[in-house]
Amino acid sequence: MSSQWRPVEAWHHTSVHADSTVVVPDGCRDLILHILPHHRPAWFVTDLADSTYAVPGTLGERYWGFRMQPGTQVDTDRLLALLQARPWNDAHDALPLLHDCTVLDARVADALQSLARYSQVTQAARELGVSERTLQRLVLSATGRPPAYWKCLARVRRAAQALPEASSLADCAADHGYTDQAHMSREFRRWLGRAPAAVAASPQWMAAVSASGYC
Repeated sequence: MSSQWRPVEAWHHTSVHADSTVVVPDGCRDLILHILPHHRPAWFVTDLADSTYAVPGTLGERYWGFRMQPGTQVDTDRLLALLQARPWNDAHDALPLLHDCTVLDARVADALQSLARYSQVTQAARELGVSERTLQRLVLSATGRPPAYWKCLARVRRAAQALPEASSLADCAADHGYTDQAHMSREFRRWLGRAPAAVAASPQWMAAVSASGYC
């Protein structure tokens, strides 16, 4: 694949406790090198998350990751085959291979930007100068998720990030296009598995929803 790819973020994590890590939907796929003590290092590519999940932790395990822009298409089989054929396990040496095995279509990038900006899919389609059906086909083909997925994900992430500064939950809901506070609470439970107040009260959760991603 030819590619206009560039990483959104390179990251590293070492588990200092045997605790689970909360992973919230962020609209991104990651290439990850996982090193578990006394085990052979392994590469894998994450799928898009539809809801929050927990990753069990093992003391001393390490992760190196490269987070790709939302909408990036990955030739996963080829990428992993190339990585696993190499004798080294230096995460940064994987960048040229990742570049060669990914592509981000400019039309898809523009579509996702528009979906993040507007409360209705029809508004995004109008801005892009295409029919709603064309937008649906483009986004679904490239990402495996419909436009509604991206619109709702961007909104819930923005609302979650705004919680600490919001004067009230009702105001936060209104500011982010929810019909009322109950609507926002349902969306938080659907995507994050927690009520807005519980997210706002937890530094771990606020850090998770504030990490880089689609919004």
